[in-house]
Amino acid sequence: MNAIVKTFRGRDPQSALDAVKASLGDEAIILNTREVGGLWGKREIEITAVKSGDDVPQSKKRRPMDMETEVAALRRIVEDLRAEIRGNRAEPKSMSQAASPRIDTPAPAPVGKLQLRLIERGVEPNLASEISRETMRGAGGAGEKDISAALRQALRTRLSAGRSPWEGEERRLVALVGPTGVGKTTTIAKIAAHAILDSRLKVSLVTVDTYRIGASEHIQRYGEIMNVPTHVARDEASLREAIFRSGDAHLVLIDTAGRSDAAALAAQAQLLHKVEGVECHLVLSAASGAREIRAAAKRFHAYKAQRLIFSKLDESDGPGSILSATTETNLAISCVTDGQRVPEDIHPASGQSLVDRVLGHGG
Repeated sequence: MNAIVKTFRGRDPQSALDAVKASLGDEAIILNTREVGGLWGKREIEITAVKSGDDVPQSKKRRPMDMETEVAALRRIVEDLRAEIRGNRAEPKSMSQAASPRIDTPAPAPVGKLQLRLIERGVEPNLASEISRETMRGAGGAGEKDISAALRQALRTRLSAGRSPWEGEERRLVALVGPTGVGKTTTIAKIAAHAILDSRLKVSLVTVDTYRIGASEHIQRYGEIMNVPTHVARDEASLREAIFRSGDAHLVLIDTAGRSDAAALAAQAQLLHKVEGVECHLVLSAASGAREIRAAAKRFHAYKAQRLIFSKLDESDGPGSILSATTETNLAISCVTDGQRVPEDIHPASGQSLVDRVLGHGG
């Protein structure tokens, strides 16, 4: 049968190939691949393909290439472009070297440089592209100062700061939730010490983590060191009792288990929501990487958290990863931690300091 040649576009090689497979199947024959757009326009990957078995015109034939090889080839071309943006002006690879069709790549634009810079700071590529284009629209000029100011403003809109747990005079019930290993219990100790030493608040500790061996003993040890009451709650009744027995404490801090299965997460979220006034602060490790942070934010959606806390900023090679969580949840950040010292290594969030962390020194 006569071939029906179709053209597909995507924001990156993988999304373009996904469109090909969705329309023509896994055995589709790739006829041509190129990058379109550029400069101030939107760059996209364009793929021309036909369904396997169709009668392909002789003029359009080329050696068939499987999808995985195509993805690898396109990724190499994207890496070549990034090398160019960095200032490496090496000659593009030939078709035989790249195992892919030639792509006419326009000269790198400022938006491309911004995008690469953000990716190198740990920002997800798609988000880096969005922020870069927003920055250039808001720059109002091509000068470095204009672009830098616009970039900082674009980041600040995504890194809003909220009230830290130890601020305010009213009684607060704050539960720290999040994946296992992000440092929830240590963060509770830091918050408690900060509240006692700096804010002069009365504090009580509660744990509903009866799942991990030694978890209750861990937080009870913190309570003994700081001379604050500590309670263990296994169900709704004992949680209400623990909060009641916390008496006149200004701040009741609730530690939770970092469960991974959906049923356990839902049960723990339901337990916390049964007690009126409990604020959930989602703790995420900045050292986890952007994809993991976004996935964790989705997984803990049932808790309906009011704030974010980022731990282990000192261990993060790409602190821009925190933008994945704020974009996914649209929540403000209450505080951050960047070390093991109690209480020195916990800080209230501020838009300025968060932007500085994402961009690094001189950002």
